[in-house]
Amino acid sequence: MTVHLTPAQEQRLEHLAAQTEQTPDELAQQAVENFLTYQEAFLAAVKEGDDDFARGDVLEHEEVVAQIKELLKNG
Repeated sequence: MTVHLTPAQEQRLEHLAAQTEQTPDELAQQAVENFLTYQEAFLAAVKEGDDDFARGDVLEHEEVVAQIKELLKNG
């Protein structure tokens, strides 16, 4: 796989690599790993919300506001 970076992105990556004593490849792999982990977690949360909604497991706006007020009052 090849990833194409703009010259500015490549320069930033090389600068950061030098500051962290890592190679640009190592930093790029870490960035991809972090991105993939975040996206997977985000999609799982969306699916969980969709599943809750499909089951009717939802709160009305007024219930959410009441819960937030209660948390703020006791927090």
